[in-house]
Formats: sequence, structure tokens, C-alpha cells
Amino acid sequence: MDTPQRYPGFKYAAKELYQFIAAYDYFTILLDDGDIVHFTANDPDDFRKWLAAHNIPDIRKLDGWVTQ
Repeated sequence: MDTPQRYPGFKYAAKELYQFIAAYDYFTILLDDGDIVHFTANDPDDFRKWLAAHNIPDIRKLDGWVTQ
């Protein structure tokens, strides 16, 4: 099954996204053009799955990411 390029209610296509970070349902997303956008997902788990299906990296999972 193919995952659609656009997530319902989110105005950007997956091909425009570079990486993201999230705090539960609030996503901060870096676009390929360098802009930063925010999105509050009604279903955060589903939105994360959509991002993962399009290989959009979660910044927290990148090497060198440190939380304190």
C-alpha cells in the first residue's frame, strides 16, 4: 500500500520535509527550503507513522542528539 504524499490537514507534501521534533501532538518541522513550520496533530501516533513511512527523521533519534 502506498502512503499518500499529503497527510490530512497538513498543507505540506512529504517530499518538502527534512526532519522533525515533537512534544506529544505538537510537531516542529524543518522543510527542505529551510523554513520551520508547526503542526498540531489530532492523532500524533498516526502522523508519526506517516512521517516514518516517508523516511522523515526524528531529530531526537539522530546521532549526537543529547537531552538533559
